[in-house]
Amino acid sequence: MSLLESKVIQTQIEKEIFIDNISNMEIESINYPKKGFPFYEFLVGLDLMRIRENEFYGTERRYFGIRTSVDFQSITVFEPNQQSIFAVKNKQEKQDAIELIEHVLIESPNFKHLVMAMINDIQQANVICEKEIKELKTKLELLERLLKIRYEDVQIAFLS
Repeated sequence: MSLLESKVIQTQIEKEIFIDNISNMEIESINYPKKGFPFYEFLVGLDLMRIRENEFYGTERRYFGIRTSVDFQSITVFEPNQQSIFAVKNKQEKQDAIELIEHVLIESPNFKHLVMAMINDIQQANVICEKEIKELKTKLELLERLLKIRYEDVQIAFLS
């Protein structure tokens, strides 16, 4: 028998359950630095099962954002504008969401496998132009940095 790692956020109206499995997470929307905004940003999506009054209420994908400086020295978790994992949560529920995020980023072997799969895909990519090579090289650096993230590296900022 194989037991799955799961985390539960108890909110006032429901339980949000995250099952630590590669199929329940994604990394998307990688944005590169621009003039006046010297950061890389991307979103991490987590599928959360919702239970209300002991009944399955569906699954929703909720997101948190990660922003890192160009030199990869600072990593900030932020609240995205839409489908935020922090949405409609009180202070304690937000703290529970932060614990879930820390688990995913730092402890989850499945998140590390997801990142490694993305790294392998990039390394296998057949690129032609210099711009694509530079972009993929940067994406590789960013993903490799995610594999080495520690608790003390992560800052939480509630920016909308």
